[in-house]
Amino acid sequence: MKTNRYLIFLFSFLFSYLIYFLFHSYNQFYYAVPIAVFSSLILLTYTSDREYFYLVLAGLAIFVFSGLIPINFSLQLISLSLLIQFLLRKDLSLKTSNFSSKLEIRRDIVQIVIGGISLFVLVFLYKQLLLGLILFGILVAHIMLVYGKKIKKWLNLLEREGVIFGSGAISMAVGVILLLGLINHQNFLFFSMFSLLISDPIATIAGLKIMKKHGNKSFIGSAAFFISSLIPGVIIFGVYGIIFAFVLMLAERFSPIDDNVFIAIIAVFLSFVFII
Repeated sequence: MKTNRYLIFLFSFLFSYLIYFLFHSYNQFYYAVPIAVFSSLILLTYTSDREYFYLVLAGLAIFVFSGLIPINFSLQLISLSLLIQFLLRKDLSLKTSNFSSKLEIRRDIVQIVIGGISLFVLVFLYKQLLLGLILFGILVAHIMLVYGKKIKKWLNLLEREGVIFGSGAISMAVGVILLLGLINHQNFLFFSMFSLLISDPIATIAGLKIMKKHGNKSFIGSAAFFISSLIPGVIIFGVYGIIFAFVLMLAERFSPIDDNVFIAIIAVFLSFVFII
């Protein structure tokens, strides 16, 4: 397992830093090295009961918020390295069908609340603050995982069985950071975050609630996702909003990995094809 983690770190670092260097090869590129190093260790040390995780998170925060390189460039490095770690750490990206309707609805209500707060911060405050809140959330999840046995029993009301504690929150954090780091268009960033944090949980809630009476959870959930994301999409982009909402609906419906991450990947792809 240690060897695998070393390889994941190496691949994550090289992938994120080389892409950064290709697009931003200017005189500050060496400041990106420690950011790439620390961000490539976040998920690898998340489940460690030693002090490594705190050192990694503190180091990343110091270099990111010091302003040595622009925040958008830091976000690109972090998003790419987190994506690689998440995809290669199968224990974090594991999909499970071992859940109950009540559990999923509780989780999705919490996600909608977090989504509303995140969108408020994005629109009215700063990306730096949103990134700080996400990193703080990962820190809290790690503390609960390692030390918070009593509190974790309560938080387990929001976690599926058979997965690492906090893995759902981690996948959502990875998805949001991907959007923040790789989408430059502010309006499309808002739309993508709305679809990920609001439309996705609405789809699950609608599917589970209406399924009891009419069945066909997948169709109902997909329809709810499409309609909820269609509203901001059409308001912001007009007819193109229909296309964006439909494509992200398909991403949610047929996601081969955790849908938080896959929706973000497809949203980034759409931003490169249609926006940039």
